[in-house]
Amino acid sequence: MLKRRVFFVFAALFLIFSSSGVAGAESESIVGSNVILYDEMVDILGQLEEKSNGKLDVFTLRELGIEEGRSETGKDLYVAKIGNGDKKIWVQGRIHGNEPYGTNATLRLIENLINEKDASYKEILNELTVYFIPMYNVDGANRNQRGTILYDHETGEPKLNERGQTITVDLNRDWVDGGFAAIESVGYYKFWAEIKPEFMMDIHHQGNKNFYGTNIPVTLSLGISLNPGGPTLPNIKGGEFEDLTRQAMVTVYDAMKPYKEFTVDQYITGSNVIDIRGGVSSGMMLGFNYQGLNPDGHSNPAVFLETSGQFLDGEREPLIQQNIIATHAFLSGLASGELYKADPERWNEVPIRPISGFNTDYQGVIPINPPRPEIPVKVSADHIKTLVERYEEIGKFTNKGVAQSLKVHAESLKHYEETGQFEKVMKHLDGFNKLLDQHKKNNLMTDGTHQMLKANSDYLKVLLEKQKTELPNGKAS
Repeated sequence: MLKRRVFFVFAALFLIFSSSGVAGAESESIVGSNVILYDEMVDILGQLEEKSNGKLDVFTLRELGIEEGRSETGKDLYVAKIGNGDKKIWVQGRIHGNEPYGTNATLRLIENLINEKDASYKEILNELTVYFIPMYNVDGANRNQRGTILYDHETGEPKLNERGQTITVDLNRDWVDGGFAAIESVGYYKFWAEIKPEFMMDIHHQGNKNFYGTNIPVTLSLGISLNPGGPTLPNIKGGEFEDLTRQAMVTVYDAMKPYKEFTVDQYITGSNVIDIRGGVSSGMMLGFNYQGLNPDGHSNPAVFLETSGQFLDGEREPLIQQNIIATHAFLSGLASGELYKADPERWNEVPIRPISGFNTDYQGVIPINPPRPEIPVKVSADHIKTLVERYEEIGKFTNKGVAQSLKVHAESLKHYEETGQFEKVMKHLDGFNKLLDQHKKNNLMTDGTHQMLKANSDYLKVLLEKQKTELPNGKAS
């Protein structure tokens, strides 16, 4: 049971904030869209536990008797447990301290579960027991630092290398032979080995990115740290985790589709997918047995989310909502059983650039021969039309007239594309782009709306030009 801590600076936490026009956004919550630091997280957890009428149990690892259940600077590591189901699920955020929205999203999900926001949340409570770790890297979060600094626990001073520099550790590369340098890595590992979860989700950030060969922004990448079809995952449990991880990501991918403002691809670094064995999610899948604490070789499938950037159209809230939608879909799919019915091969529908190798932490880059081809993003006139309609729905235009003018053009684009009138499609795309630019010049739509619509329109033009060159005599049918 968490002892309530009072911080005067957070007295105004009960606030009403803008929903930013995102479907499903909360209009009132004790969890804002600000970047949350450690003390505020502790205070929010106390408020949520008090509000939960016994549904939520907040505790520290040291309260469980895990001596290493603290950060390098001595801060307690918090877990929020909720639900009464037999399936134990581990959901963590902010293992990298400068990636903040895992904290906001997990706290908001806890709030939604307490409030039993809809039937799916009630089902999650009945079928799952979820262990939320809203802030894995508490020291890094307070410093806005990716990793954490190692300390001499006797002197209380930072450890220095031979050049007199502080030693930092990436907590997401510390579950490996020769690792566990940070005390919190040991604490969290002991907790994992004790509860033995059945699935894990990790919430991250990445830099800004576009779909391959386009200017269309990607807002969310879906990741599996030991890549399907790679050197490691197919060999775990006879390939069982290869299917389960892909089923989880397909479930998330489908859940994101109605939210056209969010765009989804597969996670990749450069032209390589990852096969990182030292990450927390990888260690769980491998059944890592540190210091003999996991003698039975417990292992569980694990996946992660990568939010692009820290703002979407100048706001934080949509990206928090994006993570809530994705993680809720994951939990709901586990609770209902629908996740296990998903076709894992549909992972190959999720866009990704061409892949030339596996980026590993044990053998450098392992080439793929032949390279895997691109899975392109799908863009059509109908997609542009539904995107306009979605932006109208979430209030990204200043008035109905702006949306109507764009919908008329988009409807014409759709008609001419479906009837194979190539030249008319190209002509209307030019007109659509001019209209977009005019509306933007007159401040009738947001910057992000203009960027997304323009990028989709430009890419559709590229696709049509390519289609034209592939047709006999260069003419559309």
